[in-house]
Amino acid sequence: MRAMDSAREACHKYLPGLAGELDGVALAVLEAPGGPGIAAFRSAGGPGLLIPGEYGGGGAGALDAVRVGRALGALSPSLGVAAAMHNFSVASLVALVSSPDASGLEWLLIEAIARDRLLVASGFAEGRTGAGILDSSVTAVPVDGGFLVNGVKKPCSLTHSMDLLTAGVALPAADGSGGSELGVALVPAESPGITRKPFWGAPFLAGAESDEVRLEDVHVPDELMLRPQVELGSGLDTLQTVGFVWFELLVTSAYTGAVARLAEAALAGGRGSTTDRAALVTGVEAAAGLAENVARRIDAGPVGNDELAASLTARYAVQDLLVDVADRAAEVLGGLAFAASPDVGGLLAVSRALAFHPPSRTASAQALLDHAGGAPLRVR
Repeated sequence: MRAMDSAREACHKYLPGLAGELDGVALAVLEAPGGPGIAAFRSAGGPGLLIPGEYGGGGAGALDAVRVGRALGALSPSLGVAAAMHNFSVASLVALVSSPDASGLEWLLIEAIARDRLLVASGFAEGRTGAGILDSSVTAVPVDGGFLVNGVKKPCSLTHSMDLLTAGVALPAADGSGGSELGVALVPAESPGITRKPFWGAPFLAGAESDEVRLEDVHVPDELMLRPQVELGSGLDTLQTVGFVWFELLVTSAYTGAVARLAEAALAGGRGSTTDRAALVTGVEAAAGLAENVARRIDAGPVGNDELAASLTARYAVQDLLVDVADRAAEVLGGLAFAASPDVGGLLAVSRALAFHPPSRTASAQALLDHAGGAPLRVR
């Protein structure tokens, strides 16, 4: 499939040697807790993929990033998801370098991520039904020289491999009104007060290290607490819009790669009718094309409300396409393939998981309808 050819070419260009290292490893090993995927990603320079060349990174744009993400998802869905969480956090930090909200620390941080191959975990919206993307169960109390942060993030990908946690926190409003504002805490992973607990019990995507991170009186210095100009529940500022667009784009690409792996297995088996096999190709190509269209808009810039709407539209369309392609691929492979290996059932389960990432289709439905009628997009 052309979509996977271009994905693998981009992966080889930006992360040389990674595919060769993981290609011969059984999917069950890659998807298990402690699998080799994340370490291989780090070794290949994956943490710096989206960091500009002048800061020592790979300098990949959005189009190449979605292609790399698709290749990673096909190699290992767990790695694809974990890398998406890291890369969306890094893309937000890169955007902050030129933002009015920048503190001057950001360029040092992204340089360190590229140079030292640091992995950044994302501790924003949890998988709670009805929770908004700006809702936070983590709080921060001002103290001398910074804040004490308390709360729990679960699931949190890269729980055990992260070097840095970026967490959305509820801060007391700076104007003393008694309300809350969104803060973004940059927390070194080995800070006193951070503990990790098992959480992920599902047999699929376990290699993404999506466990529980607990923060108990973790001290975050003032300079590591970012304060975007937005009240909790009020909407997204420009910086958050950029981060959210990247998030939707990258997770969509990771799951597209995972389902493409199943489709490629079905095609290689030579079973099914010409119509069946063509449906697999067109489904994967359509899903990849939807994400790449948004990626080209990001690369052309600037990123704003319309790009956010486009990223959500693509995500929900791909979400439906992937379920259909996975079902068709499993049917073409047949019952013996399903019974003989955990791979088919695992990839079928993974094909549904995009639906569990925020925001839910229900949460966005009215916003997308209003936007189609010309109103600004407001997403929770």
